[in-house]
Amino acid sequence: MIRRGIDTKLNVKPIFLGLEHQYYYEGPCRFAKGEALTPEYEQILAQELQQQFFETVEKNMPDAVKLLEPVFLPCHDDWMIPEAAFDAMTTDQEEIDLFLMSGGIARSGLVIELAQRTHKPIIQDPATCCDLTAVTAAIKALGLECYAPLTWESVAMHLRVLRIRKALKEANVLLAVRFDSNVSKSANDTFISLQRATEKFGTNFRFLNLHELLDYMNPLPEGGNYTTPGRMNTPNITEEDIKEAEKLADELLAGADDTHIDREQMVNSCRAYVEVKKLLDLHDCCGFTVPCPDTCSTRRMNEQKFTFCLTHSLLNEQGIPSACEYDVDGVLTMLILSTVSNRAPFMGNTNPLVYENGTIRPMRRFHIEDLEGVEDLTNLYHAAHSTPSRKFKGIDGENGHYGVRHFAYDQGFGAVLRYDFKKDAGEKITICRLSPDCTKIFVGEGTIVAGGDYDLDNCNGYVVYRVADQEKFYKAQCQFGNHLPFVYGDYAKELELLGESLGLEVVRV
Repeated sequence: MIRRGIDTKLNVKPIFLGLEHQYYYEGPCRFAKGEALTPEYEQILAQELQQQFFETVEKNMPDAVKLLEPVFLPCHDDWMIPEAAFDAMTTDQEEIDLFLMSGGIARSGLVIELAQRTHKPIIQDPATCCDLTAVTAAIKALGLECYAPLTWESVAMHLRVLRIRKALKEANVLLAVRFDSNVSKSANDTFISLQRATEKFGTNFRFLNLHELLDYMNPLPEGGNYTTPGRMNTPNITEEDIKEAEKLADELLAGADDTHIDREQMVNSCRAYVEVKKLLDLHDCCGFTVPCPDTCSTRRMNEQKFTFCLTHSLLNEQGIPSACEYDVDGVLTMLILSTVSNRAPFMGNTNPLVYENGTIRPMRRFHIEDLEGVEDLTNLYHAAHSTPSRKFKGIDGENGHYGVRHFAYDQGFGAVLRYDFKKDAGEKITICRLSPDCTKIFVGEGTIVAGGDYDLDNCNGYVVYRVADQEKFYKAQCQFGNHLPFVYGDYAKELELLGESLGLEVVRV
């Protein structure tokens, strides 16, 4: 089963702790007068306040939050912390991802002990007053998680961020391996240790032999696959799967603004996509990567007439992160970006366009003509790959305009999508990447100014965006690597909070 990050629900347990003094008296624990000092008044007030709190909670929850059964607990001036209180708050403990608490004076000890007992995050009601900082400091001093947003809008943002963290923890990623399960021959800037990534983010990895994967892309021959002779229960593509690939190819060709690939070659790449998605389902994975040059050098893609470019594009636009060049780091980064935005991410070779001597220094896969009309040529960045998507504006929205071309110049195989980034000039983007040692997160902001290579074949198709300070951006990038995935929209604050919640150093540029 494919469990996408964008389908992750954060289970929130709302708890209101009421304060009810048992007698009429005055002193340093009473802040009222007259009737308001009576137990009967406080009981009525607690009921009204808890109703207001739960209504406010429901009103301000993001869509991806699942509210568990709320709990109201009266606390008294005997300062007791009964065991029954913890029983009431944790009846569904296995489901709870975090507690959303409303407390205050005389109730702090219960909140702190709840954090100690459960080791689950606590978010406090923004209207909690001075205990907002007191309880947060006490819980954090214990090495536990507590958040004290000042507004309900900020509460919602924290919940969205913690949902991303949960999505990372629940994710399984399928890795097609040839030489090395950790890095490919062409992308050495991914995680230096997958075990470290699992320890830090909770993500698990499932491995698949590259040659077995390539065998699966043809119907099972008599006697079994070449790499697994005699084994007859392998998940090879079936005749029914091939029909699905043919139908998909026809739909993609019919929906494109322009096409420059033969139907037969289109079908070959669609077969790869259908088979990979079948394997993701089989291995219970929600992300995928495969080594491009390592696979290419086997010559089997040339023999089978396909590339994985289309697979990456189609998976990403469904919220299933899929990265070129065995970039495992890129997969997790794109999982973060698609989960926070519900938009398809884009990942490409990312380089500064260096301005010198009054123009842009020549660079492969860049044409200065594409910047016609752009007056300021400073602080520009360039990202290129043949894996754009039709869902940059929203995974649940309409398909964007696209073209279809081929990867291989001479033989015309390897379907690739084309997207005209020029049409999106002015769009804000958020750029992100995890560091190879799992200690930092890069958070960048940019604005699209141009695009190019829409009408070329091979690994082309690029976007140009402006950053605030190219030199600072580049210096930061050197700690993270080549591919810098991005999504449309402004999610820098959420990513900064995510980094903090994961214990990562945030490098924001």
